[in-house]
Amino acid sequence: ELQSANLHARLGREMQETHVIEEQSGISERALLAAYEASLAIASEIDLDIVLQRIVDLGRDLVAARYGALGVTDAVGTIQSFITSGLDPDERASIGPLPRGKGLLGALATTHMPMLIPDMQADPRSAGFPQNHPPMKSLLGVPILLHERSVGDLYLCDRIDGEPFDMHDLAIVQVLATHASTAIDRATLYREIAVSRKDAEAQRDQLQSILDNLPTAVFIQSSEDMSIELANTAALEMFGIQGRPLQNVPIHGTDFSFIDEEGAPLDSRELPGARARSGETLRNLQLLIEKRDGLRTPVLVQAGPLLGPTGKVGRVVVVMQDVTQLREAEQLKDDFISLVSHELRTPITAIYGGAQFLSTHQHSVSASTHDEILGDIAIESERLNQMLSNLISLAAIRAGRVEPTTEPVLLFPLVQKVTGLLRVRTQQHTFVSSIDDDIPPVEADPNHLEQVLRNLFENAMKYSPNGGEIITSARHHCGLVTLSIADSGLGIATEYLSELFERFRRPGAPPTVRGMGLGLYLSRQMVHAQGGTLSAASDGPGKGATFSITLPVADGWQHPSFDEHAP
Repeated sequence: ELQSANLHARLGREMQETHVIEEQSGISERALLAAYEASLAIASEIDLDIVLQRIVDLGRDLVAARYGALGVTDAVGTIQSFITSGLDPDERASIGPLPRGKGLLGALATTHMPMLIPDMQADPRSAGFPQNHPPMKSLLGVPILLHERSVGDLYLCDRIDGEPFDMHDLAIVQVLATHASTAIDRATLYREIAVSRKDAEAQRDQLQSILDNLPTAVFIQSSEDMSIELANTAALEMFGIQGRPLQNVPIHGTDFSFIDEEGAPLDSRELPGARARSGETLRNLQLLIEKRDGLRTPVLVQAGPLLGPTGKVGRVVVVMQDVTQLREAEQLKDDFISLVSHELRTPITAIYGGAQFLSTHQHSVSASTHDEILGDIAIESERLNQMLSNLISLAAIRAGRVEPTTEPVLLFPLVQKVTGLLRVRTQQHTFVSSIDDDIPPVEADPNHLEQVLRNLFENAMKYSPNGGEIITSARHHCGLVTLSIADSGLGIATEYLSELFERFRRPGAPPTVRGMGLGLYLSRQMVHAQGGTLSAASDGPGKGATFSITLPVADGWQHPSFDEHAP
């Protein structure tokens, strides 16, 4: 029974890795590695008192704080225990009884909101320090929440270097707090599980449910024969097993296999479980999982031993994170850098070359040649400016900073403005506008909408290399206006229509057509931000394409002939 309780009490360790991976896009590599270290350190103990002390000690280590404290609270927020770090026993004893949760401690316990305070004494919420309390200045406070329930608060005071805590410190400690919540809950559950077998079974089922709802794959192996005793739903799915078998468990070498990044099978002694059985703790081991059907998944593996009551390794736990998306993102970054370098080089070369030629041959070049080169410089400068505008817009969209300011916008004058700017860049294309006078204004951001139109018109020019008409039309129906831009160019195959608006994708585009694959993606994002839609249609290759923007009619607009229910 004790072995069973010990096993199931340790199943929560995979929760730390799950939260860390989910946060890695916004925290530095240092914080990510520190969080893994923290999760393994916390998960190595099941004694609640040791877990609590490790949490506060790890908090101090992560941000180099001079002092730390962990207040464990009950359901109504009353501090039940207060664990400190950085104070010797005499200092701790001289401070007196448990704090009552007033002042800044109470503010954190009440609001459950993180706090960064450079000077506690200057904060109006401060209730001061009790007698014999060592002087402290800066404070970093983080609530420890399990789902929506508070289990305590972590306080860190005075960085050793004398600087106030910053947002990076806060981000690292918040990751630790996520680990701490599951660690505290797990250690508390262990105490409760030990009371009776009935409680042990209930907690086992609860932990299994928690594991099955986590995206991180976890399985437990016996240290005797390395058979898998327990695997969560995510692990079964990673192995290609649908549903939860009641009797059969996955078998390495039959249902799945670990292989190295070169595709070679691992020696039995090099398997994560075998290495953990020998007492080794594995961190961030990159491997591939090969399923029975031959499909492979890149994974980041963590593994460690689970000690039994006698202190010997009884079982091992293996945690796996699918890093397919991370690798794709890394490849996307590399492709993006290569693409931008290539696309920027062409206009920059033209601008530099033209300017250099005019500078060195200003007295010998003919007037017509002079004007032609200046025209090329102007066109390439405008092209470069549009590229940079798109890159800036991309950064704003990715950061969530696109906040359109809408107003009534008449489409005909805006279309005329954009096409007028583009006419000087082409002699092959003819811009035709058939927007009726009774088309109402739309509710839109004029600057964002102008950039969208510019992207769509340039796209029509680019994919109509032989020239032709680019026709703009509009129609009004039931409070919406649809503006369509149609060309007679290369057209789009049906299978590529769904991929047109993806970043850095140019499905079906011939290699002779330049572009970064950003214009359509940015255009759709900007239109969506204005409450509209952007779609594409084509009858197929060689039959041109039509892009349609649909936006709501301007707020408050009315027309005597307007009928909301007109067909």
